[in-house]
Amino acid sequence: MRVVRYFFTAITATSVDVFAYFLTYNYVIRKNDFHIADHFTIGAPTVALMISFCFGLVTNFTLTRKFVFTESDLRVRHQLMRYTAVALGALVMNYFLMNFLIREFQWYPTLSRAAAAVSVGVISFMVHKTFSFTIKNEEEVEEQ
Repeated sequence: MRVVRYFFTAITATSVDVFAYFLTYNYVIRKNDFHIADHFTIGAPTVALMISFCFGLVTNFTLTRKFVFTESDLRVRHQLMRYTAVALGALVMNYFLMNFLIREFQWYPTLSRAAAAVSVGVISFMVHKTFSFTIKNEEEVEEQ
């Protein structure tokens, strides 16, 4: 049942993330790359990913903590620090996969973002279960 709740919360948070990505990419930065100095450019898909990531992170942490890993005995700030560390690792994986799909397969950036998020979700569940929301005496907690 925990896996079902996790994927429900992940789908919700991913929807928030992808919607924020869509709005940011199309209407906030209007598909424009950011040119910093003369030789450094941050692509529009990357800028939109960094912004949408923040929305997805807050949504996902809150939902996961409240509905999936409720029995964790770690302090909230430790959960958040660990969760953020795992999420940053997932962000890096998402970034490379998203850019691969955009460049190599010419996928639309929002579709690439959604596909990358789904692909990384399975790995994230296992890491969050064993690291972010750890339980000292897991045998005492019955599976819900």
